[in-house]
Amino acid sequence: MTDTDLEQKLRTRSARIAVVGLGYAGLPMAIEFARAGFKCVGLDVDRSRVEAVNLGRSPVSNVEDAEVAELRNDGRLDASTDARILDAADVAVICVPTPLTSDGGPDLHFVENAGATIAEHLRAGMLVVLQSTCGPGTTTRSLVPLLELVSNLRDGEDFFVAFAPERIDPGNLRFNVKNTPKLVGGTTPEATRAGCELYRACIDEVVPVSSPEVAELAKLVENTFRFINISFINEMALLCDRLGVNVWEVIEAARTKPFAFMPHYPSPGVGGHCIPVVPQYLQAAAHEHGLIGELIPAANRINETMPKLIVNKLERALQQRLRKPLVNARVLLVGITYKPDIADVRESAALRVFETAFARGARVTYHDPFMPSVRVNNGDVVASVDLDQEALSSVDAVVLLTPHTGIDYDRIIASARLVLDTHSGLQPREAPNVVNVWVPERLESRVLA
Repeated sequence: MTDTDLEQKLRTRSARIAVVGLGYAGLPMAIEFARAGFKCVGLDVDRSRVEAVNLGRSPVSNVEDAEVAELRNDGRLDASTDARILDAADVAVICVPTPLTSDGGPDLHFVENAGATIAEHLRAGMLVVLQSTCGPGTTTRSLVPLLELVSNLRDGEDFFVAFAPERIDPGNLRFNVKNTPKLVGGTTPEATRAGCELYRACIDEVVPVSSPEVAELAKLVENTFRFINISFINEMALLCDRLGVNVWEVIEAARTKPFAFMPHYPSPGVGGHCIPVVPQYLQAAAHEHGLIGELIPAANRINETMPKLIVNKLERALQQRLRKPLVNARVLLVGITYKPDIADVRESAALRVFETAFARGARVTYHDPFMPSVRVNNGDVVASVDLDQEALSSVDAVVLLTPHTGIDYDRIIASARLVLDTHSGLQPREAPNVVNVWVPERLESRVLA
C-alpha cells in the first residue's frame, strides 16, 4: 500500500482504526473516529474498560454512556484486550498515559509498551500516530526506532509515523475533541499528509506543522504557559494576603486592560494529568540539552506550598474562631477532584489538602458527588460522606475546595460552625462563620461562640 492508497481509504472512511488506550483521551478520540464513519476498535490492557465499552457504557467521566451505546449499536465501535486486532488496522493511534516517575521525571513506559505491541503487528502502508504527551524527540528517537527494530520495516518507506498531541479538557462544555484544532507533525511530508487526512475526517481544523518535534513542543509550551501563570497568581495571592488586599479584585482590575493580559485565579494548587505533569517533560528536555530551566522549578515550589497554605489557614481559623487546635479537629472537605464537575482526582490539590490536614492530626472526611471513594497516600480507601444536616453539624469546620456546581453552598453555610471558602474571592460569601481564604480579614476580632 502507498501513501495514496492510505489517503484514499481515509477519504472514503474505509480505513480501519485502532486506538490504543481507552482513557480520558483515547475514548473521546475513538468516539470521534467512529462518528466520522470509520470502523474503530479500542485496545486496552484494562479488561474492565473494554467490557464497559462493549456493554455500551463509558469507563471515563468525560464521555456519556449514551455516546458509547449509540456507536456500539451501529457497529462502529468495538473494544478488545487482544492485540491481534491490530492485524486488521490501517491506522494505530496511541493514547496511553505519560505520567511522572517517583522522582518527578518523564515516564514513557506506557508509550514504549504500546509501540512494541504495535510493532509486532505493523505492516506496510500503516499509519502510526502518537497522541500521548511526551518530550521533543520521543516520536523520532524512541517510537520510530522501536517500530523499525521489531517489524523490520522502515519509516518513510514502508509505514508512516506522526505526532498529533491530544488537547482534551475534561469538563469543558465549550471545547471538545471535534472543535479543538489538531496539530499534526509527521516524520515525512507523506506522513504529515496522511495524518492530516485522518483527522480532517472528524476534527474541524487540522494544523500541519513541519515535524513531530514542533508538535511535541507546542503541547508542552501551551500547558506550561498555564502552569507558570497559575503559579504566578498563587504567589501574588500570598503577597496580597500579606498586604491585606483582595487578590481577586486585583485580577479583575488588571483584566480591564484590553490587551497583553490573561486572567488566572488563585487556588489550592494545580491538578489534573496535564498542567502539573507536562511542564516536567519540558524541564527534562532542557536538562537533556544542557540548559538550566528556572521558571518551572520555581513554579513547582509555589504550587507545592498551596495545600499547606490552606491547612495553615484552616488551623488559624479554628484557633481564632473556635479556640480549637487542628489536632483532633473534625474537618469536612467539600470537593476532592482536581477541577469542577468531573470524576478525576489525578494530581488533585484538594486531595493533597486532605492528606496534609490528616498528617497534622485533623480528623478528616470529605464529600464529593463525583468521587464515591478515594485512596489517600497511606493506601487507605476513604468514602465520601453524605452532605446532610448531621454531617454538617457534627464537624468543627467545612473547607470548600473544588467548586462543583451542584452543591448547595447556602445550606452548608447555614448549618456549619465554621466554613473556609477557597473559591469565592471576587464575590465573597458573607456570613459570620465564613472565612474567605483570599480575602484578608482580622480573624482575631471575630470569635464564634
